[in-house]
Amino acid sequence: MNEIRMAALGLEILGVSLAVIGWIVSIVSCALPMWKVTAFIGVNIVTAQTIWEGIWMSCVVQSTGQMQCKVYDSMLALSSDLQAARALCVIAIVLGVLGLLLSIMGAKCTNCLDEERVKARVMIAAGVTFICAGVTLLIPVCWSAHSIIRTFYNPIVIEAQKREIGASLYLGWGSTALLLIGGGILCCSCPPQQENRYGPPSRMVYSAARSVPHSGLDKRDYLARVLQEEVMSLGLEILGIISCVLGWLLAIVACALPMWRVTAFIGSNIVTAQIIWDGLWMSCVVQSTGQMQCKVYDSMLALSQDLQAARALTVISILLTVLAVLVSIGGAKCTNCIEDESSKSKVMIFGGVLFILAGLMQLIPVSWSANSIIRDFYNPLLPDARRRELGAALYIGWAAAALLIMGGSLLCCSCPPQEKKYNPSRMPYPASRSTGGAGYDRRDYV
Repeated sequence: MNEIRMAALGLEILGVSLAVIGWIVSIVSCALPMWKVTAFIGVNIVTAQTIWEGIWMSCVVQSTGQMQCKVYDSMLALSSDLQAARALCVIAIVLGVLGLLLSIMGAKCTNCLDEERVKARVMIAAGVTFICAGVTLLIPVCWSAHSIIRTFYNPIVIEAQKREIGASLYLGWGSTALLLIGGGILCCSCPPQQENRYGPPSRMVYSAARSVPHSGLDKRDYLARVLQEEVMSLGLEILGIISCVLGWLLAIVACALPMWRVTAFIGSNIVTAQIIWDGLWMSCVVQSTGQMQCKVYDSMLALSQDLQAARALTVISILLTVLAVLVSIGGAKCTNCIEDESSKSKVMIFGGVLFILAGLMQLIPVSWSANSIIRDFYNPLLPDARRRELGAALYIGWAAAALLIMGGSLLCCSCPPQEKKYNPSRMPYPASRSTGGAGYDRRDYV
């Protein structure tokens, strides 16, 4: 039995180590500006500079060894594969962090969880998370490689614009392999089979007069199991409330920031003396000297429809979150506002529903504004000076909506407790049978 446990522990350590190495390599692949590099073909065999292109910046390396890098001013001006690579790489890294936390909780060498079966299931969840991270990273890497190869063999594209596969793509493939292998190993953590502590039922015949005192072992196990369920339920509630409160704070920040739309640096706007920010309540102009001037909108009806709706929906989302926080405090297990446990669970579920509604109220205006910005950006009739980029407030709004929906879903898992009564096990005693001379007389029993 010890050999099996040691083998399972070694397998877990191997899987977590491979997955963590893959996660670190994915961060390096995401950060390096070497997704596309200059192709040295034709007249480009001898060149004075090498061009590197990543998902965040492009770099020019001179023959003297000097290197100059510039962060992309416009995300929407990038190719579709690099735009998708930004989002998918970040999601893969976040999934890797989540998988690492789950693997620490479910590891056999930690005491975060006591029951072995629960540990095994958490470790399987960590393995699935690592596999999802690997698949999420594999998609942009293969997409970019396919785009590079297709462009390279396109006879219409001039040689100066052709690119080679960069080192970041090879790192991405290696990271994907490590994440998939590590996650697959962790998924092999099967829950232990339930041991039969009681042997086969005894065939001995007992008289109806005798009674056998039951052992207190079953009762202790029952109480320990109930206590563990209570602790896990309390931890789930705390995690859900913390996520919702963080989402609520981010929603307030997204509502207040005047960065829903920012100036797009394309065409003649690559070098400009000022940057324009448009928000829900004001617009700001940031000069190249660092000075900023903001002006509150004089008319609400003069705004676009998406900004008018965003004003109302974000305020409703914030107020709903305040109400949900008060409701969840009243239904929390660590408070005494309500005595009945069943009523507490129902109140907590109601608070989770309010958080989910608040998250949807936050998600609608953010996605609506993003769709409007992207549609205007690709409109050929619109001049470059009027085009805008997605501002930081939209990304904060998406994060707030995700936290509110996730936290509300966790709070909705608070099921009302069922009526449980402990019944100690007793051996059946048939009343119709009687024993031999060794049995007691009725007068002795009385």
